[in-house]
Amino acid sequence: MDTICIAYVPVLHDGYRKFFESHRDAKILYILGEEIIKEFTHLSKEIRQLDPALVKKAIKSWGIFSEVEVLDLKTLGELQLKDTSATTFVMPNEDIMKDLAQKYFGGQDNKKVTFDNVFLRLDKHRSMEEKPVQADQKISVDEFDKNIIKKLRIEAEKSSDWWRRIGAAIIKDGEIILSAYNKHIPSPHTPYSMGDPRNNFHKGIGIEYSSAFHAEAAVITEAARKGISLEGTSLYVTIFPCPPCAKQVAFSGVKKLYYAGGYSVLDQEEVLRGQGVEIIYVEM
Repeated sequence: MDTICIAYVPVLHDGYRKFFESHRDAKILYILGEEIIKEFTHLSKEIRQLDPALVKKAIKSWGIFSEVEVLDLKTLGELQLKDTSATTFVMPNEDIMKDLAQKYFGGQDNKKVTFDNVFLRLDKHRSMEEKPVQADQKISVDEFDKNIIKKLRIEAEKSSDWWRRIGAAIIKDGEIILSAYNKHIPSPHTPYSMGDPRNNFHKGIGIEYSSAFHAEAAVITEAARKGISLEGTSLYVTIFPCPPCAKQVAFSGVKKLYYAGGYSVLDQEEVLRGQGVEIIYVEM
């Protein structure tokens, strides 16, 4: 059975090399050309993107495939009509290729497409993927930590947000010096009187379009307003911080993050660890 590889290759790095090596027996590698790439308008923001002709030249120099071509719409149409009883199409498992497969091959039962899970880039699905937070091999069952989380859960109930209520507190020298819950601004009733902008997006998409003021951001900005240094302090949160809040926490001076639930998307863990913040799960 012949194998045909199709891939979007904006840049070249070791992930692509591994993908190519895994399928070096393929009859041909097609890399997406400009006219196909233009169908995915959001890729215009991919500033790393090389000219497909240059990518083709570079890949051919590696000597992995006997044939490398830039895929245009005409050739893609020919592949649609190809008798695939003896052909397998292999693509990276990412949003562009899934959309391409659905649009051009999805409605035809005789098309055999397989997806390779190799990591190549932070596509839409990987950016939104929920991942369990990996604590630094530390799980706290300390009564002090549990009591703080219990207090914050009570604090969180003050939030007008029916969907998610979160509490956060800064601890210094064993005392709560600042605490907050997530709220909507300019009014707690904004999403109910004006409509909630989050209703227009799926979870994880357009997270900046919100009237919510997150609890973590609230305690950090309050500390700045009052001139309180957060260097060496601990932050307790009922739910693991979102990506924007995680970045604020990472660069605030907080050294320990205690949380009691939630998930990680995008880069929260890496950002926090990169600034030396210790992540500790509080088992309730």
